Amino acid sequence: MNKDFVLRKVCGMNVVLPTGLQIKDFGGALNLNDTAALIYEQLEAGKSIEETAAALETAYDVTHERALADVQKTIDSLREAGVMA
Repeated sequence: MNKDFVLRKVCGMNVVLPTGLQIKDFGGALNLNDTAALIYEQLEAGKSIEETAAALETAYDVTHERALADVQKTIDSLREAGVMA
């Protein structure tokens, strides 16, 4: 995870905010649904993709394949947004 971003709960919404020099360059915030926020938190804590998928399976009662696909899709979106390397 890019340490120049933080996940915060703002008015009930999961928001990724830039910090430091990223404030100027990023120019905004990124809203995440609850699933994406869980994935973000897991990855930020150093969990692997497999561990993150397992957390999704437990939290949302989904199959392992669905959880892995959701984790990968979220990672791709975070990379595209510049929040994750």
